Amino acid sequence: MLRSLWRYFGSWLPWLAVVALLALLVQAVNPASLLLALQHANLWLILPILGCGLIGLLMRSIRWHLLLSAIDAPNSLLDSILLFTASQAVILVPGGQFLLPVLQRSQHGTLVRQSAATILVQELVFGVLVLPAALPGLPFYHYGGLLLFLALIFSGGTAAAFLHGDISRFGLGLAARIPFLGSHVPKFAEVQRHFVLIANSKAARSVFDMLAIGAAGTGFYIALFAVGVTQLTWPDALAIYALGSAVGTISALPGGVGANEDISTLVLTKMGLAAGPAAAATLLFRGVNLLMGITLGWAVLYCAARRFQVQPSFTGLVRACRGAERATGSVQEEVR
Repeated sequence: MLRSLWRYFGSWLPWLAVVALLALLVQAVNPASLLLALQHANLWLILPILGCGLIGLLMRSIRWHLLLSAIDAPNSLLDSILLFTASQAVILVPGGQFLLPVLQRSQHGTLVRQSAATILVQELVFGVLVLPAALPGLPFYHYGGLLLFLALIFSGGTAAAFLHGDISRFGLGLAARIPFLGSHVPKFAEVQRHFVLIANSKAARSVFDMLAIGAAGTGFYIALFAVGVTQLTWPDALAIYALGSAVGTISALPGGVGANEDISTLVLTKMGLAAGPAAAATLLFRGVNLLMGITLGWAVLYCAARRFQVQPSFTGLVRACRGAERATGSVQEEVR
């Protein structure tokens, strides 16, 4: 019974850290000053923030479509855009990134392990590409260099381990000796082979991730302007976005929520901003983008349910994500 309870509640434990980090942020900046900054914000600027978010989502969808060509997936560009958008419905669910291979399998029959490798390539490459954009923010935060180095180790090191045959074989050999991992080694090995194939393809060198990073930086710059911050430049805003994104990645929290907002607000205050507007701009940008992704994701799931051959429900999607995360290769749970 304890095992079943842990299986159900254990994956949601990261949300305790999320709530704690967000509560720490609100308490640190003084709730009154945060509310005052939000009350005086120009909320009409939410529209261009949404526009930047949509552009970034489209760029990443196209990037994923190009990666799929390495595994000969039959997707049209429209298929890939709709599938990638629908997967945002559970972006805040632990393991939610695995909804995409589940939907891909449901519509086109692609093995989960094949399409999961495309997501690994995309996320790790994005994690590396975002790091140079964060460099202008380092002089303002003493520990920024250490955080970027950890992010590089996390994304670059993981990618190198997948790509380097000797490292992969060593890691798989160790996993085979661990009782609860040994049975999954053949599945991990297949994911690794697909990862190498995709990473070595021309599609892996796409520029669409960089365009998505630029669009997000622009959205954050507009969010700063919305709360009355005019002294920072676009490169400054891009650097804060990139540093927050990098920290969110290494935190392994759902959507990077909590860690991203805390570090972004901290660095903004180091740049001379008052804590209230700094937190307001960060929360405005993050809230708009997360809500946009989730809302669009569910809208696409319901409108394209017949196309995806699914009957979406929250519990069904969570169950399917957990099945794919375990790399079963044949997700038995129905998405309903």
